[in-house]
Amino acid sequence: MRNAILKFKLMVMALGAILILSCSGDDGEDGIDGINGIDGVDGADGADGNANVVSVLVSGVDIIIGDNTIDLPELTQDIFDTGFVIGYTRVPANTDSWESLPVVIGSEVRLDFTEIQVGSVILESTFNQTLNFRFVLVAGTSATGKTSQATTLKELEKAGIDINNHREVMDYFGLDY
Repeated sequence: MRNAILKFKLMVMALGAILILSCSGDDGEDGIDGINGIDGVDGADGADGNANVVSVLVSGVDIIIGDNTIDLPELTQDIFDTGFVIGYTRVPANTDSWESLPVVIGSEVRLDFTEIQVGSVILESTFNQTLNFRFVLVAGTSATGKTSQATTLKELEKAGIDINNHREVMDYFGLDY
């Protein structure tokens, strides 16, 4: 009986080996390829960011006749070298509107930039008054290191933005009032 069981086991193993060795993946028919999905629609480009633009509010500055220095630590070497500064002012009691610099009354320049330097601006005034100022500091973004002032001003003009209009500039750059 042992012999019969041993022969039976050998025959099952031999038959299993024949079945395993006789079949290969290449012998069968290929299945149907799956259907590729449809590509989705690309989204719209987002608005350009304002990583290189900052708005600085300086409140309650006592302006005197002559030169007045206003400290602006946000006015960096990069902005000085390749960017530009837009200035606005308003009387603290008038919260309705900002006037762009220079302030001209009639044909006389009353308040204007005389110097822009790293860390500050100097304004020349023909009057004494306490004023609020907002400075929009635009850093250069040119990969070549050349000033982007002309490019940015052209972009503003193309977008219909009047740089003398405080609200339009602030909205364009996405800055808080």
